[in-house]
Formats: sequence, C-alpha cells, structure tokens
Amino acid sequence: MQRGQIQDAIAALTQLHPADRADAFSDLDDQHQAAILPRLGISDTADLLEELEDEDAIVAARTMPTERLADVLDEMEPDEAADILGDLSPERAARTLAEMEDAEEVIPLLGHPDETAGGLMTTSYIALRRHTTAAQAIDFLRQVQADEETPYYLYVVDRNRKLLGVVGMRELVVAPPYTAAEDIIDRDVLYVTTGTDQEEVARLMARYNLSALPVVDEDGVMHGVITHDDVIDVIEEETTEDVFHLGGIEAGPLSEKPYWARRIPEIVRSRFFWLLGLFVAETLTGTVLRHFSRELEAVVSLAYFIPLIIGTGGNAGSQTVTSVIRALALDEVRRSDLLRILVREVYTSLLLGVLLGGVAFVRVELWGIGTPMALTVGLTIVTVVLWANVVGSLVPIIADAAGIDPTVMSAPLIATLVDATGLLIYLTVAAIVLREI
Repeated sequence: MQRGQIQDAIAALTQLHPADRADAFSDLDDQHQAAILPRLGISDTADLLEELEDEDAIVAARTMPTERLADVLDEMEPDEAADILGDLSPERAARTLAEMEDAEEVIPLLGHPDETAGGLMTTSYIALRRHTTAAQAIDFLRQVQADEETPYYLYVVDRNRKLLGVVGMRELVVAPPYTAAEDIIDRDVLYVTTGTDQEEVARLMARYNLSALPVVDEDGVMHGVITHDDVIDVIEEETTEDVFHLGGIEAGPLSEKPYWARRIPEIVRSRFFWLLGLFVAETLTGTVLRHFSRELEAVVSLAYFIPLIIGTGGNAGSQTVTSVIRALALDEVRRSDLLRILVREVYTSLLLGVLLGGVAFVRVELWGIGTPMALTVGLTIVTVVLWANVVGSLVPIIADAAGIDPTVMSAPLIATLVDATGLLIYLTVAAIVLREI
C-alpha cells in the first residue's frame, strides 16, 4: 500500500483466512482502508465485515454506497447483516433494506435487542416436516447451497412451524430411507425463547455441549437458531466486561476495542469515575485514623502494622468475592444458597485467620515489640479475615438479588471497603487489648 500497489495488496489480503484478513485490514490506516474496500469483491467484503469488530464493521458499512452495501449484506448471514443494519441510521437502514434481495430473512431479526437470543439467532436453518422421509431429507441437503451454515441439526416442525423435535445428522443417515422424520426425532429438545438473555444462552450451550440451539416464541413457534460461533462471541464479550468490572474499570464500547485502538481520553473516562468512587471510599481510612489519633500517638508501634492489616483484609476479601462471582456466573450457586455460602466462608475464614494470625503473632514477637502488641495483631488478623470473607461472600449475592451485575462489586471496591473497616477493627482491638494489659 505504501508503494501504491493496491491490486497486489488486495491479492495478498484475499489469500488470508477471513479472520486474519480482518486483523490485517484493521491494522491499516483510514486512507489505505478507504482505498482497498471499494475494490474488494462483494463476497470478500461480506466475509470481511463478518469478521471485523462491530465498531469497525459499522464504520466500513457507512462508507459504502447503499446499492453496494445491500449486495454485501445479502451475502452475509442474516444475523450478522441485522447487527449492521441495527447500528445504521433508520433512514439508511430503510434504504438498504429496500435494495436487498433477501430482506425478508433479516427484517424479523431487527426487532430483538442485541443481548437476547432473538438478537443472536440466525434465520438460516433447515426445518423438516414431520412426514418427510430420511431419503427426502438427504436429497434436500444435497441441494442446499454450499455457503449455508453447517446443518448440525435438522429441526422438525408442524404446519404452523411449531418445534416438535430435532434430528441429528447421524440418525438421519443411518435410518432406513422411508423412515419418517417424526419416527427418529428427539422430542426432548433443548430450546430458548427470543427474550432469553445471551448469558443464559451461552451457559446452556456450554453446559450441554450444543453446536446449535433453536429459538422459539412463547407459543413454541420456531424463529431461528443460535450457532456456536455466535456464543463464542458472547462469552468473549461477557468475560471482557466482567474482567473490566473486576479491575474497577467501566465496561462499555471501550471494552470491545483492542488495546491499541483505545484513545487515551476514552481510557481516562472509563477509569476516572471508578477511581474517584474508590478514592472517596478510601477517605474513610483517614477518618478512622483521626478518630484513633491519641492511641496512635501513645503507641507508635501500632502504625507499623497498618499496611499488613489492611492488605491482608483486602486480599482475603478479593479472593472471596472473585470466587463467589465466578460461582454465580456458572450458576453453581444461587441466591437461595446465601446462608450456606455464608457458613462455608465463615469456616474457611476462621481457618485462614487462625493460620495467618499465628504467623503474625510470631513475626511481631520476633521484632521484640512485646507480647501485647503481637496478641493485638494476631487477633486483628483473625477478625479482619473473617469480616472480609463475610463481606466478600454476601455483597455479590445481595447485588445479584437487587438486579445489579455482581461484577460491579469488584475486588477493588471490596478491598477499599475492607480497608476502612479493617483499620477500625484493628484500632478497636488495640484499644481493648492494650488497655487491659
């Protein structure tokens, strides 16, 4: 491209796998992208848009003339085409749909929110009637266009397209030629409705090792299929969002961009309000220190162990909140398990606290500061670890019950809350122990 050899660049680009082609295209600057895109064939452009990140695909689509965009979307899978149309302006989307030949496959998908099963599904699937024979089904499969999505399963529907069951490819091939579809279907078919959240879809497909999942409406009428590649995208998206939350960073459009594509002002905006909230919460630590200033002045050695106390409490809380959030995400625990989780974490934290407290006691004794101080630190470690585990186990469950994403109750937030309360516990224990002794 730098030497102006555009056709050679296009030839090199189109020889790549579509996924690698999208990466290479994204690495080009805007000027080079604008030079290549109009010269790509319709099919190559469709493959490129399907593999690009959502934001990049939309930018590319907006630069195309309406007629060309319509041809490209006709070549794409209906669900991918619907995603692009949904992000265009209503006027541009309407003009493009009017130019498309296969608009009827895309229009039903536009009414569903992106993060639901209806927004993920494709209308490109194979359905059989109940009286279709195995031989007829195989003949039909031979006529299916090569660019159709792989028919992992064939779905059997009645005359009203109500889902009756599913036939696997193996069952179809080994069945006698004149066997009716209704005689070899699996009627215990797993499905979701159009409004099912995408996280639930991903969980079901991962749990039951499904390559595709049918989508029906409330009456059981089949509307589409979700394939494994769509679910992989969902898992990546949801995991990225959770990782950002766990790191105390605002998730959103920024989380969908590669690292080098994120502009510094966007990064600052995504991190500032989280840091500000944590900063304000951390000022509670200063309040506690002011309240116990006399004790700190009287026993200067108390200050030596403040980092140890708040660090141990924060780390313990972070471990617990991470474990509980993961268990919630995998549906290993539910809100109704709150009491069981609490009891389990109390036992765990007591064991951890006693072990760590014993180590802390010995360490302080070795410093020669005195047994009262060692006892204060040891008891505080036990109490702080217990408190941190209780907070770390309860807060995600309560957040989930309140309809808040549990990952918002991230490790930095829990650590910050435990810092202030852990310091309060430490200085209260010190006031009691040192006064008594």
